Amino acid sequence: MSPFFFSLSLFILIFFLIFIYRRKITGYIRQNTLMWTLPIADNYYFLIGHVPNFFGYSPEGIFTKLRHWIKATAPVSVVFTPILNFINISDPETAESLIGQVKNLNKNFAYAFLYRWLGDGLLTSKREIWQKRRKILTPAFHFSILLQFVDVFNRETKNFIDLIEGKHLNQPVDITPIISDFTLATMSGRFKNDSNSPFKLFNHLETSMGTKINLLTKTGLEYKKAIYELGLVVLERLLIPWLWIQAIFDLSAFRRVEKKSLKVLHTFTTNIIAERSKNFKIFDEQFDENITKRKYPLLDILLNVKFRDQGIDDVGIRNEVDTFMFEGHDTTATCLNFTTMLFAVHSDIQSAVYQEIVNILGTDLANEPTYANLQEMSLLERCIKESLRLYPPVPLIGRRTSDEIPTKFGVIPKDINAFIYVYDMHRNPDFWLNPDKFDPSRHLPENSQNRHTYAYIPFSAGPRNCIGQRFAMLEIKAFFCGLLRKFVLEPVDTPETLVLFQEMILRSRNGVRVKFTLRQQLL
Repeated sequence: MSPFFFSLSLFILIFFLIFIYRRKITGYIRQNTLMWTLPIADNYYFLIGHVPNFFGYSPEGIFTKLRHWIKATAPVSVVFTPILNFINISDPETAESLIGQVKNLNKNFAYAFLYRWLGDGLLTSKREIWQKRRKILTPAFHFSILLQFVDVFNRETKNFIDLIEGKHLNQPVDITPIISDFTLATMSGRFKNDSNSPFKLFNHLETSMGTKINLLTKTGLEYKKAIYELGLVVLERLLIPWLWIQAIFDLSAFRRVEKKSLKVLHTFTTNIIAERSKNFKIFDEQFDENITKRKYPLLDILLNVKFRDQGIDDVGIRNEVDTFMFEGHDTTATCLNFTTMLFAVHSDIQSAVYQEIVNILGTDLANEPTYANLQEMSLLERCIKESLRLYPPVPLIGRRTSDEIPTKFGVIPKDINAFIYVYDMHRNPDFWLNPDKFDPSRHLPENSQNRHTYAYIPFSAGPRNCIGQRFAMLEIKAFFCGLLRKFVLEPVDTPETLVLFQEMILRSRNGVRVKFTLRQQLL
């Protein structure tokens, strides 16, 4: 072929490629143009962008660095890497523009790191699947169902109290592992106590999945370990940009850890589903404001939809079971850990909450709270809300924009990954006076009515908020109704001694230690 015809052919090929991909090319140019008009996060380096900011730090070190980084940059700022770019958001108004809109429902690239585990579950699924699943799962959190779970919360709180009294009185105890077991147990479940077990309180568990789980067997212990190890893998992927590329990650040692953990987790939930599927009978779902005659465990609702051929298969059920087995206990456990510590540190507030509880229930632990009783406990609720402000279990929310978003800092482009820093919005001095202080009065109606709604979003916000937030609040209230009537909490760890880091949720590196003393000993 002559040079002329070769050049002509190459020109025509390039022309057609540009014509075919013109929208993508135009979009890419538009996206990059808009990004360079936004504030750029501090410590930007030519060619490699912000990549050096991720290196040389421990998980707790990167958590601390992020806090300084967010404070030092604009509330909306761009982070550049050679692999992909994203937007950091710590401004409530911009956060509302992103997650308050129905159109921005898709999660960002980081949630893909959980896809092999949770698939198209409610946490990770894209807009279309999420909308269908949310509709399927909403009945599991209906008012009439939540009413019945108060009995479960009360029963397991009593078991937890018995454990503390029997093994952990008058000495510092790391409450993190035992509260984790407690919240696993209270996922719509009930125990069958085994008096021969050295840890009888968390032995046989019937969960919201409607099946019995023994958390002390090798399988049960492996399950909890696998969740922890998978969380560390996710953290490492977030901190090492080249591991964002799936092909590179699959060649790394982290993939082997992930694969091993996934085998444990998927086997565990597959067995739960298989057990519950035996002799399963289709039922009619009818919910009203009266108490229903029977519980509808979450898994039963999923199986009912499957057997009615209404839009979910075995893989979809496993995805949702995996999602709720994880989300249903870990985030609530985090709140319980930090709230218990805060009550211990603030003895005056602990005493006031105790007085509120006994004014409603009395001192006799046999008087268990009802749903209506728990609604009366306004001070306790404000304390929980303040704990969630200081220590949001999910301190970071990720979304991918579906359209351009105008802000006072510039226009956020379409199809860009964004992170909302909940932890930092909750401690922003522009919205919270003395932001590091534990002050439940912030959540009185008169003190919060003029505050931006999205300055406080511990359960996320907008259409894709946490479906289980009312369930979690009831569980936490019931827990403290029992705990504070039985024990005086004394501080060991304090906010100053905690070493925080984030993997999938917010954690304390060395746990959370508290001392329990029988209340009647001090009367």
